[in-house]
Amino acid sequence: MLSIEITKGKTTVYFDASTDVLYDRLAFVGVKDIPISGTDEATVKIFTWDDEKLADMIKDKLSDSDKMSEINELCRKVTYLRPADEQALMDRFEKENAQGAAKMTEIVDEMGLEVVPPLKRYDYIEGDEDEEPVMTEPNM
Repeated sequence: MLSIEITKGKTTVYFDASTDVLYDRLAFVGVKDIPISGTDEATVKIFTWDDEKLADMIKDKLSDSDKMSEINELCRKVTYLRPADEQALMDRFEKENAQGAAKMTEIVDEMGLEVVPPLKRYDYIEGDEDEEPVMTEPNM
């Protein structure tokens, strides 16, 4: 959904939100839960994934005081939404002129949206027609 770059001194870390290891990533560059505006010592850049309308909208509606943990939590709740739910969420963000990660998370919670994990798919090994299909992870 969102890719984040944090630089402090000569050390830079990149990660995608949401991540289960947010505080490890922040510790790598020696910062705590910093706002997206950065600090005197650390800079933050946020990038959206290609062709992600919801990610673009979220990035545009973030406020400088939003912290990494708030953004990570919001992304955890909206990554892999069903297309219809994603459109409904974008419409609601527009309607309510939602600004800031906390407000957007509140709207997601009110709507009761649930993420759908990426689908697993079955691959067949060529030449083994009698074999059972093999479950593989999707390529991302």
